[in-house]
Amino acid sequence: MKKAIYIIGLMAIAACSSAPSTGSFGTKFEKKNSMDFKTALTAFESGKDTIYQIEGSVDQVCQHGQCWLNMKSDSVELRVDTHEKFKLPKDAKGKKAIANGNFVKTQDGEVEFMTTGVVIE
Repeated sequence: MKKAIYIIGLMAIAACSSAPSTGSFGTKFEKKNSMDFKTALTAFESGKDTIYQIEGSVDQVCQHGQCWLNMKSDSVELRVDTHEKFKLPKDAKGKKAIANGNFVKTQDGEVEFMTTGVVIE
């Protein structure tokens, strides 16, 4: 009996820890006016500080904590960081992603995209 409870517990943990490879992650948002991140970054650098929806192809996903992904668009790469507020699927490489959030400048002057939600298709 103890062995059956142990096995059921392990199965429940495994089911909870694996994220689906597509879907909505983080705060849900209505997909509209998404743009490639090069266009969005140009708008941000020209002074438009707003919420952006950026899109691109998933090139890499954090395999440890599932807390960031790299997106590519026209050979330009951008890291999208969740700051561990939600997990992303480890097997999303090659899929289309739309991230909702805003750009911020870090203390060392780098520009980072802070996302509140990601849709992977």
